[in-house]
Amino acid sequence: MKSKMSYKPVTHMLFDMEGLLLDTERLYNVAYQEVCDRFNKQYTWEVKSSVMGKKALECLVFEDAPNGVKAGLAAGLQVVMIPDDNLDSSLTQEATLLLRSMEEFRPELFSLPAYP
Repeated sequence: MKSKMSYKPVTHMLFDMEGLLLDTERLYNVAYQEVCDRFNKQYTWEVKSSVMGKKALECLVFEDAPNGVKAGLAAGLQVVMIPDDNLDSSLTQEATLLLRSMEEFRPELFSLPAYP
């Protein structure tokens, strides 16, 4: 790879874990296709790309890290934070909603269907 650009020094790197570091996209593509097969449909790239291109206001972020909360909020998203018990509570104040576990999440608070 050639580049004439000069890059700024960094001290940390962030990686997209799902799909980049772990090949999970292949797995969920298989799972989605299995569901589509029941209806004699195909999970095509067109369908997949329509799912991936949602507006920020239509998405909800779940995070455990303060920097992840800040990033989600900076992107204009609502952020549900489920921090580690050892995290200083002063680092949890910016979250849209603070929970102790995923089990506490109530989707209807965000106009999603309630759990059965």
